[in-house]
Amino acid sequence: MKRTNSENDKISNKEVKLMHDNSSNDNVLLFTQLPPEVVHQIVSFLSGSLQYNEFDFFSIRSKEELEEYILPLENIKTLNNLIKYTSKDLRDNLFLKTSTSDKSKTMNDESQKEELSLFEKHWLNCYNFQEILLYWIRTSDLDNLQLGTGDISRKEMIKMCKIQNLIQCKERGKIMSELSEAESSHYYDYNEGGSDDDDDNEDSDSDSSKMKKEKDTVPFNNKEQAQQDLKERFKRLVLNEKDYYLQQEGNNNNIFDLFIFKSLILSLGMNEYFDCDTKRGVGSRYLLPSEMIDQWLGNTGCSTSRWEFSDTKKENRKLNKMIGLSIEDPLGWERFITNTRFIPPKDEREEERNQRKEKLNEKLEEEKNPISLGPMLTESELSEKFSNFIFLNLKNIAFFGEQFKNYTFPNSIQILSLHFDSHNFYKNRPKEEWNNLFENVTFPNVKYLRIFVDESIYKIDYFGRKEKVQEMNGNVLKSLILQRLLQKNRFPKLNHLVLNEIASEGTLFEECDEELIKQLMTIEMILDREQEEGFQDIFESIKGLKSQLLKYVVIQTPLDPRSEGSVSFSELKDFYSESSFVFSIGYQSIAQYYYICNE
Repeated sequence: MKRTNSENDKISNKEVKLMHDNSSNDNVLLFTQLPPEVVHQIVSFLSGSLQYNEFDFFSIRSKEELEEYILPLENIKTLNNLIKYTSKDLRDNLFLKTSTSDKSKTMNDESQKEELSLFEKHWLNCYNFQEILLYWIRTSDLDNLQLGTGDISRKEMIKMCKIQNLIQCKERGKIMSELSEAESSHYYDYNEGGSDDDDDNEDSDSDSSKMKKEKDTVPFNNKEQAQQDLKERFKRLVLNEKDYYLQQEGNNNNIFDLFIFKSLILSLGMNEYFDCDTKRGVGSRYLLPSEMIDQWLGNTGCSTSRWEFSDTKKENRKLNKMIGLSIEDPLGWERFITNTRFIPPKDEREEERNQRKEKLNEKLEEEKNPISLGPMLTESELSEKFSNFIFLNLKNIAFFGEQFKNYTFPNSIQILSLHFDSHNFYKNRPKEEWNNLFENVTFPNVKYLRIFVDESIYKIDYFGRKEKVQEMNGNVLKSLILQRLLQKNRFPKLNHLVLNEIASEGTLFEECDEELIKQLMTIEMILDREQEEGFQDIFESIKGLKSQLLKYVVIQTPLDPRSEGSVSFSELKDFYSESSFVFSIGYQSIAQYYYICNE
């Protein structure tokens, strides 16, 4: 964030380091003896003091300019250390003051509410600023669209121009003067001169000669109204005082924790890897740059990644900057809990290509007969090993072994990605085992959970022949996975949930812990091709959730006008009109349309 004492200061990129304890206890002790007003000035310098409801976001549309307001990682580390080293009384009274039980009980009685403390107001404002900043950065690419493109008819092209106008108006406060602004030079009318059988009333003019007339009927062309609507959208996105009390009543997160976590997402650039915003075909399973990830692989997957380093020294340099951890397959878990790391061969780069290939084949053969594992770590040793990471990716791991079936992951793990896509993971696993998925393992400080499920019901061989590896119906399987994972006692602080290809028809969240659903503030969903026709049902199921804290819903939305399952202009308008939360389509919806529109 731009420093408040110098609006022209530019924030330099900081070297990524873990939030370790580098502060001196003596210095922090002196800090705690300062008057509260002085302490507030210091933390305001570190966290920023721009008022979210007064800041002119409309005047800054460039992603590069917006990134100047991102809080540097060094500031987050400093704030975290100050909090950690202060006494409990000071944390409660100045930094982390939480509502008393009386506040929670009387949250609906305005006359009995206590006024927020100086620091409560400060952290609430900081959190809301970061929330809007993240939204404004995430949606910035929606400013530059041309959806009137591809092998579509003139009538379909007009529909896409209107949809672009709707998206940009509702999500960015941007209007059009003419629909032709959304028409791309790459547009090709494959139906030019022919008839169109589409009987959609909103797009009934298919004659290309009427395009000029259509230009005068832009659905949204009032700039002042568009910006006013966007301001109302911001109000629904942030936490007000009532939300603040409600969040504390049913959740263990305090407002300072939420602010720090939201700041981390921006500072680490996690938003560039969000599934719903990716410009690629699929999201990144790591949610962080790969150089920040320490990988522990098993029998499956790309074994060649173990030869990424040319020597151990280079590997150690990379490990020093890692804040993310990926453990893949049961063997990867066994290696991690026994500290059995594979050491790549030295000087491999100097070997001839055929020699390297031969050596690689030898190593792959060794994978079929895994090397002997070392002694298993104790729970305290395992927790110490996890304490270096804030992000954890678990791939095709359903159980953690007898010793760790009741394991509690340390508070350092705040971001969790669960990735299930191996045929071996699903193969011949009876329902009784699925009922015990993840056993009694808990993640007490995870705030962001991403679940990706590829059914892998069938294994397809080289000749295209299918072998069924899982007897259970795909929808039943997905529902069971959600039911087992989404439990409040497993994720007591969860507030951001991402589901990638796991939405099951008619059963979304139906069997999940209602108490956990109540504390969710953000839900994001990526649909597979088979689910697109059920988009409306999925949206309605989210609307029906009993969650007063739900603020933001992002769903990959099918836009292709040639598809029966695509969303219509009127449907999309209704989605944006939802008053209980803020709805977004995510840039992945645009990327998917651009990818298929020329087919």
